[in-house]
Amino acid sequence: GGGELNLLPWPKVDFSKFGPFEAKPLSRIKKISGANLHRNWVMIPHVTNNDEADITELEALRVQLNKEHEKAGVKFTMLAFVIKAVVAALKKFPTFNASLDGDNLVFKQYYHVGFAADTPNGLVVPVIRDADKKGLVDIAKEMAELSKAARDGKLKPDQMQGGCFSISSLGGIGGTNFTPIINAPEVAILGLSR
Repeated sequence: GGGELNLLPWPKVDFSKFGPFEAKPLSRIKKISGANLHRNWVMIPHVTNNDEADITELEALRVQLNKEHEKAGVKFTMLAFVIKAVVAALKKFPTFNASLDGDNLVFKQYYHVGFAADTPNGLVVPVIRDADKKGLVDIAKEMAELSKAARDGKLKPDQMQGGCFSISSLGGIGGTNFTPIINAPEVAILGLSR
């Protein structure tokens, strides 16, 4: 499905009329993700809820765990804790661990959580498979490995497939809230900011 959207064509502009410029071709990732994000925004109803949480104690625990695991080379980010919390939420609210497939809602019995990773070539979403069966140390290690592979352009297609739910974090960018685009065929996404 999907069908044609019959959108107006993108306007053609002669930028040289306004001053000097440089045109650079889009990377393959940016071309693909741009088309996919647009499709998802148009075809999936997006409802946004903004809320705040006091994570002072969790941040203190994260700092403590980083000190305890420093020699082992494990670095805990807040996202590792969020992945564990997301799994608990998906178990409690299974509709968020589902996908629409025609006239059926497919309830998944597995918990593969994707996280948005910014790379020089564009945004990708690596997937932590079976996050429900992994502890914080394993999730932190796997996130670091997947993030490095993404930055180095070595992430394999199967490492970005099969997600049940995704998390997008503004991280160091700042801001108080945003509306991330749902990663189809998933039915929900979590956006994190400071």
